[in-house]
Amino acid sequence: MQSGYDILIVEDNIEQANLTKMLMEEFGFTANFVTDSTSALDTIVTDQPRVVILDLMMPELDGLRLCQQIKNSETAADTKVIIYSGKMYDSDRRKALELGADAFFIKPTRANTLIEKIKELLVTNGTHQS
Repeated sequence: MQSGYDILIVEDNIEQANLTKMLMEEFGFTANFVTDSTSALDTIVTDQPRVVILDLMMPELDGLRLCQQIKNSETAADTKVIIYSGKMYDSDRRKALELGADAFFIKPTRANTLIEKIKELLVTNGTHQS
């Protein structure tokens, strides 16, 4: 099944989610977002985005647990996960990377830095985004 979009943003702040989606689209990616972390895994399995941009501080299911679920899922384990969070503790970064996150950025991050990492992850995933 081919994804209908490149990037899924999992962010409970709808304004932040919209801004990130617009940024991704400005750089030529197709993007969608969900604001509910508890249904995010189902969306990821169904839609199969190539990259998930995930906030850590989410109600119900936090980003670390969701990252772990994505990476442990038989159908979603190859999905690239970028943590994009306002939390700046080294312990959060270490834990996220231990659980399989492919990158960790602290909000706000320069757009070009985030975009370059996405392009790098897509190339290493065997797909290239022009």
